[in-house]
Amino acid sequence: MTFSRILFTSVLLLMTLWGSLWGGASMLAPSLIERAVPVVQARLEQAGVGIDDLLVSSIQISPWLTAIELHDLAVRIDLTHRDQRTWSLEVEISRLDLQLTRLLERRGDVQVSGMALQFIEPNPLPDLPFDRFTNAELRVTGLPLADPGQTAEVFRHKLKELFFENKALGDVRFSGDVTLRIDEDEMVAHLYSEPVGEGFRLRFRESDIRDISESKGLALVPEQIEIVSLYPLRAPVILVLTDQARALAKRHEPNDVWLRDALRHVAWSYSLTQTFGPDFAILVTDAQEMRPGNTPDERTMDFHNNAVGRHFAAAQIPFGSLPMRVREDPEIIRHPDEVAHFGADRLLR
Repeated sequence: MTFSRILFTSVLLLMTLWGSLWGGASMLAPSLIERAVPVVQARLEQAGVGIDDLLVSSIQISPWLTAIELHDLAVRIDLTHRDQRTWSLEVEISRLDLQLTRLLERRGDVQVSGMALQFIEPNPLPDLPFDRFTNAELRVTGLPLADPGQTAEVFRHKLKELFFENKALGDVRFSGDVTLRIDEDEMVAHLYSEPVGEGFRLRFRESDIRDISESKGLALVPEQIEIVSLYPLRAPVILVLTDQARALAKRHEPNDVWLRDALRHVAWSYSLTQTFGPDFAILVTDAQEMRPGNTPDERTMDFHNNAVGRHFAAAQIPFGSLPMRVREDPEIIRHPDEVAHFGADRLLR
């Protein structure tokens, strides 16, 4: 037998053995995973993650046995906080990929495609202003895949960094549509991660925020649309407070455009200050004054009334008293013509 025939026979034999191993692993995968689920559940519970009602349509293992695909996955997840509060969510995933990328370290990547996530009422997750995600994609790299409990803990930590602190170190990528509730209306905006420094942060697509602003009559200027887009965890609240200040001013001052303008600025700045603090309130309201078309006196009036709103919030003036104060308080500028006679030493910024 020549060397080439020996080599060919050896390769053919190895390929046959490998094919049998891969085929056997693929056929055994569903039963092996079914047996492993209780073990994984126990390890995940130690990390405060409970899984229930797990359904998987099909499972595929890569030819090199370093990756596994799960298709049409549905699961209920319970997240338990250290204070024993629990939040539940239902998740549907078209495809879940686990890829072992660093064999010796037993670390790898998780990629989720076609995900829909819904928090179950009445307990939405605090500090997260969205309770529904659709058409979502998620990728987290460098996870310790050998230990399910440790994997869940690192995975949860990465998501917490991204969704609650809006900056995750490492490769943590997300894109998807989220449902925003503004008063009684539900509106959809696209949320995605973008690289910043050594990690990623979330932001909204600006065109979606612009469309929401126009549909609600909020008249946000481009600078404000950018701010709202860059602060996705604050965006729904900013939009709600903007809408509430506009509605309050329209309800109390339907016939006087300048009193309505003064009340809207005072109430808006007041609410932003109470919710996010004075520095962020200044950032948002100052951007409003960049809109073209205002005269210098109109801009001065708006800056001043914004500052009065912050002062009222700091002094804990009741919100319900703002309409009366705007009509009667001598520190309010109620018309641009008052600016020239108001006195430079009284003007606030």
